[in-house]
Formats: sequence, C-alpha cells, structure tokens
Amino acid sequence: MIYRAMPAVWEPEFRRTFYERWGRESAVISARTRRAEYPEFKQLLSIKAALGGAEDYFIDGRRITVDDDTYAIINGDRTYASRIEALRPVQSFSIFFDRGLPAQAWQSLTRAESALDCPVEAGQRPVEFAEKLYEHDNLVSPVLRRIRAGVDSGLVEDAWLDEQLLLLLGGMLRSRDKELRFEAVVPSRKPATRKELLRRLSLGVDFMQTRYRDPVRLKDIAEAAHLSPFHFLRVFKSVHRITPSDYLNRKRAMVALRLLRESNWTMNAVADHVGFGSRVSLYRHLKAHYGVEPRELRSMPELRPTFTRESADTPLEITNTRPE
Repeated sequence: MIYRAMPAVWEPEFRRTFYERWGRESAVISARTRRAEYPEFKQLLSIKAALGGAEDYFIDGRRITVDDDTYAIINGDRTYASRIEALRPVQSFSIFFDRGLPAQAWQSLTRAESALDCPVEAGQRPVEFAEKLYEHDNLVSPVLRRIRAGVDSGLVEDAWLDEQLLLLLGGMLRSRDKELRFEAVVPSRKPATRKELLRRLSLGVDFMQTRYRDPVRLKDIAEAAHLSPFHFLRVFKSVHRITPSDYLNRKRAMVALRLLRESNWTMNAVADHVGFGSRVSLYRHLKAHYGVEPRELRSMPELRPTFTRESADTPLEITNTRPE
C-alpha cells in the first residue's frame, strides 16, 4: 500500500477499508501536512523520517521527535501514537514492513543454511532493532531517499518497491550490527551491563535530539537516561568521544544552518528558535562547527549530507536505482 496523503482514519468509510488491509502488508506513507494526530495503535516494524519540519512519536511514556537530521525505528507489535503540528507543511515519510520481510532480509544478509533447509522455521526468527533516533547515515538514508523519490514520482511498480524494501532492511540490519560494536567501548566488564548502559545512553541522545530547543541541563539529560549526571557523562564521552553539551550544540548548529539556508529569518530569530538564546552564541557555535563566518553560510555548498541530498556513497549492492 502507498499513501500520498495522510490516512484519514477519522472518516468512517475510509477507516473501514483502511483497517481491512492495514497491518497485513507493507505500506509506505509519503505525505505533506501541517497538522495530523493519530491515537495509539499496535503497528508493524516501521522506519520514520520527516522533511521540512518535525513529527513527534509517543512510545512508552516518552516523546521522540524525527526531523531532517534523524530517522527512527520502532519494532513490530509496539503501540504508539504520533503527531504533527507545524506552521508550514511537513513531509511525513514512514515505511511499515510486512511481518515476513525482516526475516527474509536477515536470511539474505547472513546466507544462513537453515533458510534452505527449513525456510518456514527460519522465516519466524524475530528481528529486533534498537528503538531510538538515528542520525542519517550511508547505510540506511540513501535507500530511504530513493524509495521516497520513487513513491513521490508516482511511477513505482510493486516489484521495484519490494526490492527496495529488502535493500532498506539490509541497510538497517548492517546499521544494527554497527551499533552493537559500540558496546565494546562502554565502560563495564559485564556484557549485559554494557548493553543496558548503551540503551540508556540512547534515551539521553533521544532527549537531546527532541528537546534541543529548550534550556537543557546535564541533569535533565541524565534523568531521561535514568543515570546519574556523573555516570551519564562518563559513558557518553566513552562512546561518542565528545561531551553531551558538544553534542547538543552540534544539533543546534545543524538546525540553525538549515534555517539560514531555507528561510529569511534573522540571526536573532534563528538563535532563539534553536536554543542558542542569543545571536552572539549562534555566531560562536556556527563558526566553531563550520569554520566560516555565519553570514557566509547561506550561500555555501552543503556542508553535511542530510536526508534531502543524495550521498556519493552507496554501500549496498544495488543495480536498479530508480523505478522503470
């Protein structure tokens, strides 16, 4: 299923036909809207992205916000809600995977012999991902862009989309394996403790990515991660090689740069919007992160790959890159 408008589940007739199919097959939503709100519902494994704004997801009593810099993965059979409320249209882009696809991608990636001996049993192997915000990368984001471009063109064929969804899952699985390597640098001897610390660390990162516009203190981030400020700072520096405040200001600088290029906002307005508070602070951080004067940034070429730009790197073995 492909939706180029936000599903109008509040309309009785649409709701009836929609839920006859929803959750039983893969689906793609690529739609622009200023306002949308969906109540809690149990969903398939899905990946979320947003362009030109932000979309909030509410899961396990917390809010995570997807924007131009990030995507989110939420596992299957999870119940959550979502909301968009913006001054200008935001493009919401979500992919929901058929229950059998993750196992197929896992089999293709690992080439497990059991998949040949007993494909039904192998297809039942559960595939789980870390539920969090991910910064756009060279494993997942290029395939997301390609699928979005194909869907928005209106020229997508079913066979092409099926191929791209498997490639996307392959990238997600490789990204998952890459994330697992971070456990080795978490300061703890016990594997189970390292895994739990990494999970809590991601809660703190989600908090910074979601609340960067607010006045944020270290104790607030640590509280979101269910760690003491000292412990959170120690673990964060071990994994990310920078401090939480550096990470937070990098996020603010990225959003500020995007606003400077895509709007006619004043420096004061941008500084206030992204959480720097003053034009002086905005200038200082933009110069520190990009090495040039802020007034030069509006016309300079892209300094950091984002979801809206094609990447030169294509790590997956892809032969068909566009719908025929």
